[in-house]
Parts: sequence; C-alpha cells; structure tokens
Amino acid sequence: MVEVTERISESDPAGSWLKRTLDVVGAFALLLFFAPAGIVLICAIRLSRAGPIFTREQTIGLNGKAFGRWRLHRAAGRPGAVDRIAWRAGLSDLPAAFNVFAGEMSLIGPEPHSPKRSVLVGKGREDYARRFEARPGMIWPCNADGQPSLGADLDYVSRWTAFVDLKVAARYVVNGLLREEQGVD
Repeated sequence: MVEVTERISESDPAGSWLKRTLDVVGAFALLLFFAPAGIVLICAIRLSRAGPIFTREQTIGLNGKAFGRWRLHRAAGRPGAVDRIAWRAGLSDLPAAFNVFAGEMSLIGPEPHSPKRSVLVGKGREDYARRFEARPGMIWPCNADGQPSLGADLDYVSRWTAFVDLKVAARYVVNGLLREEQGVD
C-alpha cells in the first residue's frame, strides 16, 4: 500500500472545510431522498434471498490507509432480480454515505480502489500516490469518454475546487445515472 505523508492544506480536497461541509450535507440529502426506496429495497432483498444485506469492502482511502466501504452485498452466483435492479440503479453504493459521515470517503472524489486493484493500477506509476491526497468518492470524476480513469482522478486532485465538485456532480446527474452498472470494483 502507498502511504502519503505530506501535510494536507486547506486548498487540497482532503483539507477543505467547505468540501467536508458539502460532503456531509450532500450525503445526508442523498440518504433522505433515497430513504423510502432504500427501506423498500432492504425489505425486498431480505424477502428475495438469504444472507447479508450489507458488506464492508476493503478500500484504500486518504493517505493510502485502508477502511471498510459500506455497500449492498452482491449475491454470489446468479443474482436475483432485486439485486440486479439495485446494482443497475446505482443503489449498491448508497450505504457508502455512512463512510462519508465517518470522514473516510467524500461525496465526490477519486474512484475507490480495493488493495488488490490499487497494486495493479499503481504498478509502475510514480504519480499513482497522488490520488490518495483526496478521499475516495461515491461519485467519481470521469475522462472525456465518460469512464473513470487514473488520469481523471489525478486531474481532479490537482485541480480541485468546490466548482469542480459541482461540475462532476452535474455531469453525473446528466450522464452517470444512465450508466448500466455503477461502482463495480
């Protein structure tokens, strides 16, 4: 794993009180907005299959430190209709709002990577550690093709402002909600 030891300043995404405030308010608004659907979804999952509803996936976060990211548990084998709907609708990552409240994630930030993926993507890339100067996000910056990428993550970290977050959020609302499947690591 990569450890980032430099001090984070207020102009960095991880050190901004404005970003933290927007993260907490945004995560609260998301949970409030999706609460009715979330309750129905949890009940439907429980009725449609046995096993856990939530899982905590190991994710590399700010300064290269690992944490457990909350997600809906993806059923092994052949997922049922409820699971497929939840994943296609992007609701599988909604529990990560609790990671935002805990300060482990941000509403908008670099794509979350598992330790295994972090090693694979970062291999031979000296600039890879820069992505850990920001908390991973529930919503990710994308490249011109609309796909998350290391280049988009690094560009986000180096150019972050509250306006950049608003642009990423707007692009997500317009394009991201139409993606077939979200948040797959």
